[in-house]
Amino acid sequence: MKRVSIVTIVKNDSAGLEKTIKSVTAQTFRDYELIVADGGSENSTLSVINRLKGCIDIFLEGPDKGIYDGMNKGIAAAQGTYIIFMNAGDVFASPDALENVFGAVTGEPDVIYGDYRVNYGYTEKLIKGAPVGNIWKGMLTSHQSTLVRTGLMKKHPFRLGVRIGADFDRLFHLYSAGASFVYVPVTVSVTEPGGVSDRKRVQVYKDHFQTLTEHNAAGLSRRLYYIYITTDAFLRLTAKRLLPREAVRRFITSRAEK
Repeated sequence: MKRVSIVTIVKNDSAGLEKTIKSVTAQTFRDYELIVADGGSENSTLSVINRLKGCIDIFLEGPDKGIYDGMNKGIAAAQGTYIIFMNAGDVFASPDALENVFGAVTGEPDVIYGDYRVNYGYTEKLIKGAPVGNIWKGMLTSHQSTLVRTGLMKKHPFRLGVRIGADFDRLFHLYSAGASFVYVPVTVSVTEPGGVSDRKRVQVYKDHFQTLTEHNAAGLSRRLYYIYITTDAFLRLTAKRLLPREAVRRFITSRAEK
């Protein structure tokens, strides 16, 4: 059994898939399997898959019901002790990222998470993993910097009824069930802005609060917190639409340098 199952979901993104596969194969940590699930690509993505098939341990193809359904297919096929999702376009922060993660962990906790960097193209920002006690506020880190015991994900796959925040939904479920979480001070991945969770941040927070409600973890103070961050997200998204792009860039750069 491999120690890590790396699951990559792709649909019509040849450049992103190639970048991700090259990031995986560059890892100095070799105790992994790479699972690629293609949701029905119709372009050059298939040629990338054929060209790099020697790097792929398990290839799954066929239409899915969306990204979380594709990720569930990867979970079902995974055979590693831990699973991490590095979807097309996602990359590890360095060739020794996984090696550093396991070098910093003792035992086999249920969830291991680290830091990540956001690459804006013109600047980068390091996001540190949050204390596990703050999980009610949202994701502790990016899903690309989170490793979960595969057996737990097989028992509790992503709920397709959760529109955007299914990754948080599963992690909060594990936390509520008493799973062990360990933070490692390692920059695991690099992500790019502009994904669905960025563009639909208001819906993300609604999904998160719904998860808290379902676990009887949504008291008054937390309700007020989510009202505040939902309103703030709405105003920020509105400002992005209205302000000149250069003004937005200057604001993000100033925040990243703090």
